[in-house]
Amino acid sequence: MKKITLLLVFITTISISSFAQLGVKAGMNFAKMTDADNTLNNLQAGVFMDKDFIPLIKIRVGLDYSPKGAAFESSLMNSSTQINYLELPVLVKVKLGPLYGLGGVYGAYAMNGTSTVTVAGVETESDLNFDNISRWDAGMKFGLGAQFKLGPLGAFVQGAYSFGFNDLNTSGMGGELKNTSVLSFSVGVLLGN
Repeated sequence: MKKITLLLVFITTISISSFAQLGVKAGMNFAKMTDADNTLNNLQAGVFMDKDFIPLIKIRVGLDYSPKGAAFESSLMNSSTQINYLELPVLVKVKLGPLYGLGGVYGAYAMNGTSTVTVAGVETESDLNFDNISRWDAGMKFGLGAQFKLGPLGAFVQGAYSFGFNDLNTSGMGGELKNTSVLSFSVGVLLGN
């Protein structure tokens, strides 16, 4: 039974890759929320599939681990909030030679998060309570990249900018809380056509 399952997985992978390019990427997020003083910088990673749509245009669907949040500073204390999202981007990719542009939407679910407060050099970290923070976010994403051959693989570098639509503050108190800007830089490899 295991051999049959492995054979089916292998056949499915080969058939998908003959119609699409599969890719993996990793890089850095520089995220900022509403009214934050500083960006919160974290590693991000993802997998995706580029599917031919019409000549020069592909549809990219992916699944990303994307930490977002904010950092605040005052004379009395520093604090930061990090929310770890599982993000599903659906993007249009327009490729001209080695360069390409991306644009589209994303939906995201907050898996977990932490809040860190530093007062007089003493740091306290706690898990986020999502009673007053929405776990769901959605927004738009745009990017530019360059793709090139790396032996039998394709490789790429890209930069992207995204912003959220949703007010994450569900408490009804205080102001709006949005993922106002996330700048990300990635490198990765492509498999398939």
